[in-house]
Amino acid sequence: MKFLFILLVPTFIALYLLIFQHKMIYFPRSYTLSQITDKRVVELDFQSSQGKQTSFYVMPRSGSSQDMVHLWLLFGGNAALALDWMDFISRYPDQQTGFLLVDYPGYGKCEGRASPGSILESTKLAVQKLSERMNMDLAALENHMSLLGHSLGAAAALQYAAGHRVNTIVLISPFTSLRDMAVRVVGKPLHMLLMENFDNEAHLSELVKRNPLPRIAILHGDMDEIIPVKMGRKLGKMFPDIITYQEIKNGDHNTILLQAEGEIYQAMLGETVI
Repeated sequence: MKFLFILLVPTFIALYLLIFQHKMIYFPRSYTLSQITDKRVVELDFQSSQGKQTSFYVMPRSGSSQDMVHLWLLFGGNAALALDWMDFISRYPDQQTGFLLVDYPGYGKCEGRASPGSILESTKLAVQKLSERMNMDLAALENHMSLLGHSLGAAAALQYAAGHRVNTIVLISPFTSLRDMAVRVVGKPLHMLLMENFDNEAHLSELVKRNPLPRIAILHGDMDEIIPVKMGRKLGKMFPDIITYQEIKNGDHNTILLQAEGEIYQAMLGETVI
């Protein structure tokens, strides 16, 4: 009986991980009405394979999309909503920058289920929808485009960048791969049960083949309790000629966006980070 119990426990653990791993990765939330009130925010509604999706375009503070010189796509972490970026955007120093805020399927006002594939599909469609609204050719819009992602959002940004022209990529608290994170959470060999994977190392390796090369900056807190700083360091060392890596002293996973706001702005603007 004891031997049977020893055999059954790993089986039950494996079944649990297979059935519930999606809930261990994604933590979708919905909006309250108070979060959707800014007059500069334009809702972009479109259909994907997951159903109705909604992203948000925030016009430049100069007052007109015609004045837009830069466009930043912002991707949040696994428990974040697109409009959570509004405070960050409000203090951004460039008056001629527009922002496209992407919610993942199942998050915010979006239907469906998040996955690497559905997130990529939704991102592509959001960009296409914005190009149509601005009456701008998609290739022309991409000439203005840069990406910023935090945590899971860094992976969402990198997978989009792997197939599209972008100018700058700012990654905050990125993991090396979702499979590496699974090793950290459930150990080996259970990590092999992971059915989907964001691989930031692989996507960076694709990006360095690009001509022209995008400018890439990585920021990671040295006290990150969720994604270990050694992962950010490893990514930063992969291609030091094109990647600028900065470690934020005493920075943790959830407060780095506020704690290192100035450094993030510098990385976005292309200024030297000291």
